[in-house]
Amino acid sequence: MTPQHYEIIISRKHELVAVPGITLSELSRLCECHLSIARRLFSIGLIEPLSPGADPLFDRSAVIRARKALRLKRDLGLNLDAVALVMELLDRIDDLERRI
Repeated sequence: MTPQHYEIIISRKHELVAVPGITLSELSRLCECHLSIARRLFSIGLIEPLSPGADPLFDRSAVIRARKALRLKRDLGLNLDAVALVMELLDRIDDLERRI
């Protein structure tokens, strides 16, 4: 994934704040999952940060991808490693469909 800069607006106490990306803790809140689960999604490569570092920041698409992974885990009863495999296969299918 190539590094890109996104500006994401988060509403806090009726005040709009522009941030360069979503933190891991904010991502876990948006996905309604425990922080350790969000960390695991990051560690196995299911979600990729905008740029590497000690405090990774994610774009909006990471929230969508993480929620999709969590739905697969819940609905199919898969562990996160199996979810990663399924997501990789789905990504390949999408890529092939775009090429057609």
